Amino acid sequence: MFIKTGKLAILAILFTFTPLTPGQNIHAQTTEDESGIYTAISLMASSMHIDETGKPFIEDDGGGLQLEFGYRFNPTFALGMSLGLANHETTEPGVDALFSSLQLLAYYRFCPDRPFRPYIKGGIGGYGLTVSEGPASANISGGGVVIGAGFRFFFSSHFAIGLDMTHNIINYEKGKLSIDSFSFETEIDEQGSQTSLALSFNYSF
Repeated sequence: MFIKTGKLAILAILFTFTPLTPGQNIHAQTTEDESGIYTAISLMASSMHIDETGKPFIEDDGGGLQLEFGYRFNPTFALGMSLGLANHETTEPGVDALFSSLQLLAYYRFCPDRPFRPYIKGGIGGYGLTVSEGPASANISGGGVVIGAGFRFFFSSHFAIGLDMTHNIINYEKGKLSIDSFSFETEIDEQGSQTSLALSFNYSF
């Protein structure tokens, strides 16, 4: 009787001083720290709309990569900076088109205590579209506004996979033509947009 009572007392003490149940341990292992640095690399599908009146015609759909790093200030708010490059084919052989973006982003993230974490985001960006053939290239560039949403699913407190959709509203302001060492710049006023769907692999420090 004494042995059974002693075992029960030991179990009671262990439960009293154990901060988390097994289920809570699993929950904690898939939750980020409240603040810290994060990084992400994404496979990106790019869809671009440009009004074209001449050749080469740039295909609307393309693909590329996106790199991002940022800082979580608390469980719901984070700031990030991303660099994206997407290749778009053209109708002319040997002519390549490359869309580039540099974005400053603010995130509002929901469900901070859950592995599944949806978010919304907004920010500003700088954009460029370069069409090149051999030593010749033409580039347009400008700024714009970023809006988007997505989610991340955490497999551990550090690693997550996410899906993100971003829409960029762009005002192209400068044009540049380069041939070997010769270049010519001019001001333009053209509207454009680009939408991306990205599969991201995220690491939180």
